[in-house]
Amino acid sequence: MDTQNMNSKEIFTRHEYYDHLIKSGKTKSKHSYDYALRKAVSSGKVFHLGRDKYISCDSKPMYSYSYSQEACKIAELLTTEFYDLSFRIFEVTQLNSFVNHLYSHNTIFLSVENDIIDYVFDSLKSHYPRKVLLKPKADEYFRYLVDDLIVINRLPSESPKGTELFWHTRLEKILVDISVDKLMSKIVSPSEYNTIFTDAFNRYSLDRSTMFRYANRKGAGKKYKDILNEYVPSVLEEI
Repeated sequence: MDTQNMNSKEIFTRHEYYDHLIKSGKTKSKHSYDYALRKAVSSGKVFHLGRDKYISCDSKPMYSYSYSQEACKIAELLTTEFYDLSFRIFEVTQLNSFVNHLYSHNTIFLSVENDIIDYVFDSLKSHYPRKVLLKPKADEYFRYLVDDLIVINRLPSESPKGTELFWHTRLEKILVDISVDKLMSKIVSPSEYNTIFTDAFNRYSLDRSTMFRYANRKGAGKKYKDILNEYVPSVLEEI
């Protein structure tokens, strides 16, 4: 489905998409329109921003990141040792493409479903002695900080799955976590927020519904919107 000529609009609604299909002579029925939109979204040609807002992926790419060898080893270990385990991995160095002051030491954040978090901690502790922390507070984190430190925390429900592999951390989750998570908000300086949020929304297609649903699930929906309103107020106008 060609979405490059959507009335020269970057963001469009379902109705505008339908009008585009009719004018292009590609569909005449409501049923075929719904199917075409679902197919465009599932194929990655159209990205759902949330609340009847869509964007052509020809306009902005989806966020992706090449994980470190160490992170990939941890993911392989977990999928081997724990059947059907739900987890996400985020590396602090992922932020280096956004921040002004680069992170020279990497930390691997592993978010795991709560009922099995202790078993995962015991397993990783045996493989990576003195390099694993379980739900540390900020002072503990900075006291034991070493390169490729593994930090295990709870995986909230409504945590978005990665678009390539389920354990990848989407940019929507990263932006929420660095803003409202007790530990990550201490690691990422607020002085970097303007650059991070401006670049993230300017460069990538982001699913607003997924992002705000996750923020609400963490009990920080209002706090997150306040941060967005300070640094990228135009984003709130789009929802």
